[in-house]
Amino acid sequence: MGNILFDALKLSLLETFCVTGALILTGILLGILEHRANFYIQSIFGMKGIMLTSWIGTPIHESGHLLMCYVFKHRVSEFKLFTLRPKEGVLGYVNHSWNSKSLYQNIGNFFIGMGPIFSGTAALILGMYFFLPDSFATFSNYLTLDSGQPDYQMLASILALIAQLFESIFSVENLALPNFWIYFALAIGISSHIALSKEDLKGAGRGLVTIFTFILLANVIALILSVDFSSFFAGILVLNIYLLAFSMVSVVFSLIRLVLSAFAYTLVSRII
Repeated sequence: MGNILFDALKLSLLETFCVTGALILTGILLGILEHRANFYIQSIFGMKGIMLTSWIGTPIHESGHLLMCYVFKHRVSEFKLFTLRPKEGVLGYVNHSWNSKSLYQNIGNFFIGMGPIFSGTAALILGMYFFLPDSFATFSNYLTLDSGQPDYQMLASILALIAQLFESIFSVENLALPNFWIYFALAIGISSHIALSKEDLKGAGRGLVTIFTFILLANVIALILSVDFSSFFAGILVLNIYLLAFSMVSVVFSLIRLVLSAFAYTLVSRII
């Protein structure tokens, strides 16, 4: 029995990463980029610099939480997608409750916490569809990839498509188009507010514990009954690879924002 528990524990850690890994990695990376960029912006402009992009970024951020609340059947008691008069730096919020006895609703806490990654990335892709249709056509090539077993070839194909996508977005032809600059400004505003707050991470953590516990119990039963779930989790891993590829749009624009804010900070520091 001891060996079964140990094997189930190892397998469960791997499978939990297959289910949640892409979102966690994206959330961590976006958090690092946004935190540093906000430091530069607030050092130059104060809170007004953050408010400049919050009118579009914050509603999209909070919409991600709100949508996931409805998907996972949480009760939304109050929400505000955006306020011009923030209290303690809170520009928007979603207050929700759930049935602690419901496995589905407890698991939902993870996806509710991670909701802004979904809504932010979706908004960037939708904006691409309207303003840069040729780049969106390149992006849609993701959907033509063979969704078989995850391997190095699949990963290499996705990385190549990511490179093609941003080569298409920042092409010389696009730089001469007003639509590109409209999309660029919107993308910077959206990506400025995708990162997760401490409360978001706290809620996601509750859901992550539930996910891991459920997978662990399922694996203990599966090992006792000699049932193999590996193909199912391989499919989930493929979905995570796609999600990670899609979220690169958010990460790249967050990185651009960081570079621009660092440049502005350095320039102002030298002048002053």
